[in-house]
Amino acid sequence: MKPNPNEMQIAELVALGKIEVRTAPIPTVGEGELLLATRAVGLCGTDVKAFRRGHPYFRPPCILGHELVGAVREVGAGVDAFTVGDRVVCAPYVECGGCPTCRRGVGELCEHKAFVSGALQEYVLLPSEVVRQGTFLVPPEISDGVATLAEPLACAWNGIERADVREGDTVLIVGGGPMGALLALLAKAITPHVLVSEISAPRAAQLRRLGLAVADPAEKPIEEALASAFGVPTAHRVLVAVGARDVAEASIARTAPGGTFLLFGGLPKGEGLAVDAFAVHYLEVSIVGSFGFRLEHFRDAVAWMARHPHALDGVVTASVPFRDTAAAFARAGEPGALKTVIRFDDAR
Repeated sequence: MKPNPNEMQIAELVALGKIEVRTAPIPTVGEGELLLATRAVGLCGTDVKAFRRGHPYFRPPCILGHELVGAVREVGAGVDAFTVGDRVVCAPYVECGGCPTCRRGVGELCEHKAFVSGALQEYVLLPSEVVRQGTFLVPPEISDGVATLAEPLACAWNGIERADVREGDTVLIVGGGPMGALLALLAKAITPHVLVSEISAPRAAQLRRLGLAVADPAEKPIEEALASAFGVPTAHRVLVAVGARDVAEASIARTAPGGTFLLFGGLPKGEGLAVDAFAVHYLEVSIVGSFGFRLEHFRDAVAWMARHPHALDGVVTASVPFRDTAAAFARAGEPGALKTVIRFDDAR
């Protein structure tokens, strides 16, 4: 039977641990909007968490995915910056720019964001505000898989900024998953003194292929690895990219006097951290967090990728056809894996 030209395929989270592929109407394009034919979507840790354990912002039934690259299929009235066939990435949200939070310069915390719907569908409608501010052409040198990293790279950019990583700093990244890898690569573009702490041997091997220095805290104390790498058992900037309270607490003590500790990996609401007040007061260790990105981070991330089109090639370690989306979720986080990308070449 010939497919209905007005319908598309979507991968819907229908219950915890269960994704089903079904059909749905193709969205209608309005003024100022774009309709994208999805080319690839990166699986985020948040997506996997929503699939396995649930997430307060993504309750079944819903469509997951927000790390998107697509080709323009239809252009709404009034849109002059893009034409049919353009390959683009888009920010999954844009801040309003006018609320008190945005005016304070922390648009990542804006409560009036314009959002893109879940990307694990054959066609995605971009609202006018996202089209106007948060959509960018992808240079031909950048593959679809790498292009999906624009959003997580923007989040990492925010983390690097919040941690105040500077030229000449020593930097410890705790956790070598996809976000830890991106944090480390951005940090290394600023300072050569970067060390990643990662306990998974297969994942450590992937990180070394990216040109990163890696230490396994199970083999020897991380303080010894820091002393070997930097001459002292601490680092100026310590960025924790895992969601584990004990790891975060232990990592604060590895921050050098006058340095900055960044909690990048999320913990459940209400989770407490034990902090040594001596380090905060007498050693002037700053403790900060980062969440999401601002539009400027997304723009900077896309521009950085354009200048370094192959720097992130090794971050994508699995490319899975859309028909196998459910299996990809089930396998996410396997040893040695970094970023999994769902490609849509089989969906049309």
